[in-house]
Amino acid sequence: MRLLYWSFIAFAALTFHDSFRFLLLNTLLAYIPIELSFWLTSKRSPIIFWIMAVVWLLFYPNAPYLMTDLFHLSILKPYGINGMLRFNLPMWRDFAYLVGAAIVSTIIGTLGVDQIAQECQRRLHLSKLPAGRTIISAALFLFASIGVYVGRFLRLHSIYLLITPQYIIKQLVEMWSAKMLAFVLLMWLLQLVIYLAWRFSVTAAVNANSK
Repeated sequence: MRLLYWSFIAFAALTFHDSFRFLLLNTLLAYIPIELSFWLTSKRSPIIFWIMAVVWLLFYPNAPYLMTDLFHLSILKPYGINGMLRFNLPMWRDFAYLVGAAIVSTIIGTLGVDQIAQECQRRLHLSKLPAGRTIISAALFLFASIGVYVGRFLRLHSIYLLITPQYIIKQLVEMWSAKMLAFVLLMWLLQLVIYLAWRFSVTAAVNANSK
């Protein structure tokens, strides 16, 4: 999985033109929580686990953030003067990268959320809580939705927390509004739909293999 992801990034670095260079950074930032989620699912001491879980949580919004980059498809100007889609291979290559990066990061990120939610449930001894893993995942998705808003509209990346924490805190305190909450709700519902669809697919596959 790591090899495929880095091959994807290397391909983009060699082929993308200047208009899409920002996607390299966004894809790299989306990979950080994915790598951390693999690392966190191994046996770790409680202190190390919870510290790294917080770091993962701060960087995780970068994964669903890539879905909002799909709006940059408008840069491709896909329609010709006749109103039909242009058959231009470089344009479709860029399309494949935009869509591919968003899909891969979202799906693997969703897998990471589910695994970390399961690990949190175990460490917090919440195994008797009905749908405990789903509840924890929903809470993580809510945090991620706020993070997507912060990244997209306040233009703040996770790395800024290490560089200018006071400025970040000021922006976070002042960002709350009805429109902001509506956006967060939409992103939260979108991630929940993706998560539930993924859980349904996994369950269906397991049941099919058990027959």
